[in-house]
Amino acid sequence: MNMTAWDLFPVDSADPIPVPNASKGGGTVRRDAAINRERLVKAAEEVFAVHGPAATLDDVAKAADVGPATLYRRFANKDALVQEVLSGFFQRLIDLAEEADQAPAQECLDVFLATVGVELAEKAGLSAPVWGELAPEPLVEELRRRSAALLARAQESEAVRADVLPADISAAVWAIRGVIHSERLDPRLRGQHLWRRHLTTILRGFHVAD
Repeated sequence: MNMTAWDLFPVDSADPIPVPNASKGGGTVRRDAAINRERLVKAAEEVFAVHGPAATLDDVAKAADVGPATLYRRFANKDALVQEVLSGFFQRLIDLAEEADQAPAQECLDVFLATVGVELAEKAGLSAPVWGELAPEPLVEELRRRSAALLARAQESEAVRADVLPADISAAVWAIRGVIHSERLDPRLRGQHLWRRHLTTILRGFHVAD
């Protein structure tokens, strides 16, 4: 007899189960279910951001203060939850690229890399290379496209050297991520935000000399 997650975990009474064609309480049940889902995704983002792939679904359930049954009713497995969290994270980076595009052309690339650095510093465990094939490739590609457009705009303003390539922007993000990772692992460096200094050095190399 095949077992499912429903067989492995008892029903969590704290999590109302949506009832088809429910009368007056139907809207409340669906609303509670949506709230529980949002709580799980938020908790998963926080847990995965710190621990990366080492985090377990039990870790997420504990952080969300729900039972395992609640989690498994919302997400069939860890991959499904990871994909939803990563989609939200990379959409946020795309939004940051869009916001950076509102800055003056001379500053747009600087603004973008600085805000990406803040996101990576807070959520290093969500970066694409950490998760491999689970990373949302269409969103990752859209982020690359937008960062290349910011680079082109900065170059048109003659603020950034013409020989800087989109691949150099990706390498800059990798470098920032590496510095952040080192800070997280070394107690002597923790909290120093050395990635900001490193980014300043990178941007100095990108910019046209005065």
